[in-house]
Amino acid sequence: MEKKKIILPSKKFFGSSDEDLNIRLGLDESRNLLREGDRTIILDNSVLFAKERNESPNYKIHGKLKMVFRNMYSGETTYDTLRERLYLVGDGTAAPVGYNGSFFVGFLPYDEFAFLRRDVFREVNLITGGTSSLNSYTPNIQLTGTNPHQSISSIEAPYHNWNIYLSYVYSGDTQFPMKYTLSGNTVYSFMSGDGIPFRVTDNGSTYTLTCPVEHGMVAGEYITVSGGTLNNSVPVSGRTFLITSVGDSFYRSEKFVLEINKSEMTSGTTLSTVVFGKRCINKTNITGTTSTYYVHKHKTLTEEKDYILDKVGFESPIWEYERKLLLENSAGTNDYLVERNRMESLIYDFKNSFVLTGLTNNLGYLPTEVYVTVVLINANGYFDYPPKVGYKFNFHDSWADAHFNGTSSIETTIPTTGFSRTIGATTFNFTGGTELPLNTILTGAFIEYNEYELKERVVSEAFHKFSNPTNIFDYYQEDSDYYSGASPTNKTGLYYQPHYRVKLRQLSPYVESSRTNDVYGLPQNAKYSEDERLWKWHDLYDHGFIDPDGFGTNFPFMNYTHYVKNDINFYLRNERLYTNKNDGIKKFDKFDC
Repeated sequence: MEKKKIILPSKKFFGSSDEDLNIRLGLDESRNLLREGDRTIILDNSVLFAKERNESPNYKIHGKLKMVFRNMYSGETTYDTLRERLYLVGDGTAAPVGYNGSFFVGFLPYDEFAFLRRDVFREVNLITGGTSSLNSYTPNIQLTGTNPHQSISSIEAPYHNWNIYLSYVYSGDTQFPMKYTLSGNTVYSFMSGDGIPFRVTDNGSTYTLTCPVEHGMVAGEYITVSGGTLNNSVPVSGRTFLITSVGDSFYRSEKFVLEINKSEMTSGTTLSTVVFGKRCINKTNITGTTSTYYVHKHKTLTEEKDYILDKVGFESPIWEYERKLLLENSAGTNDYLVERNRMESLIYDFKNSFVLTGLTNNLGYLPTEVYVTVVLINANGYFDYPPKVGYKFNFHDSWADAHFNGTSSIETTIPTTGFSRTIGATTFNFTGGTELPLNTILTGAFIEYNEYELKERVVSEAFHKFSNPTNIFDYYQEDSDYYSGASPTNKTGLYYQPHYRVKLRQLSPYVESSRTNDVYGLPQNAKYSEDERLWKWHDLYDHGFIDPDGFGTNFPFMNYTHYVKNDINFYLRNERLYTNKNDGIKKFDKFDC
């Protein structure tokens, strides 16, 4: 028997508040009389406000940006300009213990990582002695803070190391090349469309599959596996198995571990050490319910100077501020102040409102979100440039992943510029970046999309990785004895997340459906399912509506503009010294994943 339910008069999306059908009497009306000629028009202020709010495409994006970083690589340089500014391990008068007699081993100055540099030059008026008259005055203007490597003004300081852009996802790439490396440098190459990697453990009657990222599957669903052989000859590709259970005895392991039965496999089937899996909801409709996997492709919407960056007033970060006076630096300057760490709390504000119109995202409709994209610019050229792109499963506790080996993972769309400096008989070459033109294409998150649910899931955010040329700053980033797998083409370095989502509109989490396309106001995100013979879509919530699960948007609205505040914790991580699996899956290192 078909189940039916009477729904009270409400707005067009599920779960919204019922509309008030009562006739109000009294003096508390929110209506005004607007006389125009001989006509009287009744305006309901609340209705007019809601109408303007939901029709406005203008969004002013701003927020707080916190740098979270610990400068932990100590090394040496032969470039004198940089060596004079190192935060030395010792005090500059003797070699620190364990550093093979070198006096000038230290950490890069924090200004090389800062969003807001302090080593800027400016004009100052130095007071001089002598006589003067009421009718004449000769100022003594001199430059201070000049640097023989690069002279940076206070206006350029917020744009010298990093740039901030708005971007949106316009496409998805199923052919993005990836690698997954086990300890011992066993390398597995695959494309983003192949799915996510799993390490296989043979339990006799079952296989345990352990994923280095959250697999997004639950018991009772299915996994389509590629990787293995039948009778040691025929490759196993696209076989679908029931997930009998998820998780093991470790905390949160249900997000990373699943189990399948060998009884479902044809006799003689053997899975490889590493396989690639895709989520499948219904085995009787594999084509329509199996997820696809791809990498987001972003386009930039703003230019370099389209935002303002400044310090947050009346706020002190909780992290340690590390600086000291050296008795003597490498240039022989006494009492030289150096800085290793200075945690920053900043505000960013895009100067102009973003107009949400005329764009189409990778799923074919007007985007409901944009991204604040932070890109290393490296104008000083102290780092290898451009950065390389990787994902969570490319960072390990004790070895360098082969995904970053060579040049295949470099973000080639980022423009570069070169320059040189000569000290004595030695010339040092540097490669830095320039501003990104509008519509620059950048690589984004690794995504699972299930057409049956009309839903994207982030498998892993994208990360940019960068290091230093050894002739500029050498901290053993190429030494495999120091970090397994490191080499001149696969250096140990630093990494950060470049893209941060900003929700502008909210799609309902519920899938609506209709057997006819005569639905009033069928939204842009509607798709027709051939298997189910249904139109399916997610309703677009009105601004100001928050459903019982907390989904919705409620931005301040004024002057026909939504003011969207989006705070960012910007984590700049040390690859060698940062422990990647310290949140409940640390024990998974027994699987070498």
